[in-house]
This record gives sequence, structure tokens and C-alpha cells, in this order.
Amino acid sequence: MLMPQRNPGQQLLYWIGMYGQYLKIYCKTLVEYRADTIISVLAGIMVQGSTLLFLAVIFQRIPQLADWNFYELVFIFGLAATGKALNQTFFNAPFSLHGLIRRGQMDVMMARPVGVLFQAVGHSQELNGVGQSVTGIAMLCYAAWHLQLNWTPWTLLYIVIALISSAVIQFAILLTISVTSFWVLEVRSVIYPVNWLYDFTRYPLEIFHPFVRGLLTYAIPYALGSFFPAAYLLRPSGYAWAGWVVPLGAMVIMLLAYSFWRIGLRRYSSAAG
Repeated sequence: MLMPQRNPGQQLLYWIGMYGQYLKIYCKTLVEYRADTIISVLAGIMVQGSTLLFLAVIFQRIPQLADWNFYELVFIFGLAATGKALNQTFFNAPFSLHGLIRRGQMDVMMARPVGVLFQAVGHSQELNGVGQSVTGIAMLCYAAWHLQLNWTPWTLLYIVIALISSAVIQFAILLTISVTSFWVLEVRSVIYPVNWLYDFTRYPLEIFHPFVRGLLTYAIPYALGSFFPAAYLLRPSGYAWAGWVVPLGAMVIMLLAYSFWRIGLRRYSSAAG
């Protein structure tokens, strides 16, 4: 059966509607397994809350950390945590790609009229991200209230752009690593440590060695979706370039990752091949 021909606008609406169906299933899962949902939300709140407590203890001893005060650090942490929670909730596919290939599920997905990567993303929602997103947003609001940020329509829009860019950058980086599953047998020993590197960007980059700063800015550019957009909102005069580099960088990184994905998908023949 041939797929109906659609113009770009119709295709976009089709994808949005299709992903809406995946989200509907995800929401039904949250409601059906109430105990799991409640435990996951509480676990996410406890994890992020313990870090906030850790920061509070540190700042009882020191007034500033690399010229950043307590509430600025909470804001940076909140934005980074929310971005990671969005990635876990909606773009957790890189962690399941290895299993899809090894179990032969990729063969079934390739026979469907929707892209394989789209299907993998649609099936990859993660419960743990829900609680972390609640805590991350709460930390953002708490810090912004104490910092008396100037809330403008652009500020609100940029926070949304920054959070989406953060989720996309994380997804693209992890997707690039998981795509190597088309060539090698095991990538989990790499993808998990690379994912953990993101936690470094929840703090000002100035506190780290220049090698770490370079790694997280250029080689594995997590900081582009966490520290730099937060720094731009807090100190726009010093980080004015982040206003346009963050969304542009997210698009470029995602385009490169998707190109690598297409190369890997062409390499794939079958689980039995």
C-alpha cells in the first residue's frame, strides 16, 4: 500500500498527530500504574531536592562560587535539571536503540509507514523525568523570584527555547553514540558515562579545569543547552551571544546526529543478517 502524498505542512500535522497518540498512551500508562508514577515523581523530587540541600550547605560556608551566588546557582541547576527531565521524558530513545537492533524489532519498525527514529522516540517516554521536571521548574521559579529577574515575553520565550534546545542537544549527542550499535555489539558502557557528563553543566563552568570546560563546550557540547542559556538570562551583557547560538547550535548538532543516523540505518540489514 502506497503512502498518501502530503505537502510539508500536512506532513508536519501528521507527525504531530501521530506523536500525540504516543503521548496519549504514555498518559494512560501514568494513570494506570499510579503507584509507579507516584514513586517516580517522589524519587525525582528527592534526587533534585537533595542537590538543592547540598548547595545550601556549601553556601553556608562560602558566599560565592566562582563569582556566582547561591540563587544564581539554583537557577542554573534548575534550568539544567528541567532540560534533562524533558530529554528523559520525551527523547529517551538512544537508550533503547541497542535493544531494538539486537532483538530484531528494528525489522518490524522499518516495515511501517512512519520513520524508525520517530517510532523509537514515540515509544521511549521515561517516568523518572516527570518528578525531575516538577522539581526543576520549581527551582527555576524559586531562584528567579529571589533574583528579581525582569520577566518579559522574550525571557519566557527564551526559557522555552533553551529547554527545548537542551533536550535536543542531549538527544543528539546520545543518539550519535547509540547509532554505533549498527557496527558494534555493546555501546552501553559508553552512553551512560557520556550521559552522566551532563551533570557537570549544572554548575558554573568556571569552577572546572579548562580541559573539562572545552570538553563540555566543544567536544560534547552539553553546556550549550544548560549553563550558557542560564548565564545569558542571568547576565545578558556577558553572554549575549548565547541568545542565538543556543538554538542554532541545537539545530546543527541535531542535523549532524540525524545524518549519522541515516548512515547507520543504511548499514543495517537485519538482526538475522
